[in-house]
This record gives sequence, structure tokens and C-alpha cells, in this order.
Amino acid sequence: MRIDPERLASGLLAWARRHRRLLIVLALLSLFFSVLGYFTSPVSLPGMCRIYG
Repeated sequence: MRIDPERLASGLLAWARRHRRLLIVLALLSLFFSVLGYFTSPVSLPGMCRIYG
């Protein structure tokens, strides 16, 4: 069973349009934590690597 690439692309595009707000929030949250981790000093507490990546 082959999936048509055009149909797959249109389906993904439709999904992204339906979930646009969620995708924007996730992108902004990711950007926030990336900037936060970049500008803060390194911390040697256990578990902090899970927050700052």
C-alpha cells in the first residue's frame, strides 16, 4: 500500500493549520528555554540538565 506524497503533504498541512496555536506556543516555549539556558550560568545541581537540555 503506497501513500501518495501529495496527499500526505496536504494532510500534514491541514493538520498544521488546525493546530497552529499549539505549534506557535511550543515553538515559543522552546525558544524561551533555549535563550534561558544560553544566558544563565552553568549549574551543577542534579536534574537541572533535564530543564536546560
